[in-house]
Amino acid sequence: MNKQKRTFVILAIVLAASLAGYLGLLNYNKYKSDDDSESESDSVEALSLDSSDVKSLSFLIDGQEYTFSRIKSDGTSDETESTESEKTDTESESFDSDDDEQWVCDNDTSLKINTSKVTSLLGNATSITASKKFDSDADTSDFGLDEPQNAVKLNTADKTYTITIGEKNAMLGEYYIKVNDDVYLSSTTILGTIPDSIDDMIATEDSESTETESE
Repeated sequence: MNKQKRTFVILAIVLAASLAGYLGLLNYNKYKSDDDSESESDSVEALSLDSSDVKSLSFLIDGQEYTFSRIKSDGTSDETESTESEKTDTESESFDSDDDEQWVCDNDTSLKINTSKVTSLLGNATSITASKKFDSDADTSDFGLDEPQNAVKLNTADKTYTITIGEKNAMLGEYYIKVNDDVYLSSTTILGTIPDSIDDMIATEDSESTETESE
């Protein structure tokens, strides 16, 4: 009888411990979910553009500004509207297909540009979130925006967006950036997609093969 009681007591203790652990796990998951939701709600949208709306972009490579423009495969500028383009919807959609688009370097139009390099940079530059937006009267003199690491300009049909990248906050691992007139603290990876040399933007046989396979 005493043995049965001991077994019952042990089972009761195990059951109570299991229940306590289960309830603790539920509370932890709820806390973590609430914390993640709060973190997400704290993020700020610094810039959100459709990359296909960008007609040209420019940035610094080794201190020199290079500009890249979107063109059709036949060499026609994407910004130029053809008066003969009012044909069928099917023809229009085919004409606007990304497969018919390339990028040219305005500084040297003879260069054959690696489209994937531009696409990668555009993906980072047109979608930027930030952990903080500074008030317009905040002191930003120490943010390195007066002598930035780089400045990326995105030109659409009706507006130019300038992304100025300043110093990196070593403690937070984020950059001080300025999008037109607004200053943010962001973990943007734009700098990682900007090449050290214009040669890195030129298409090679390997890069062309990779782009063809991805299509």
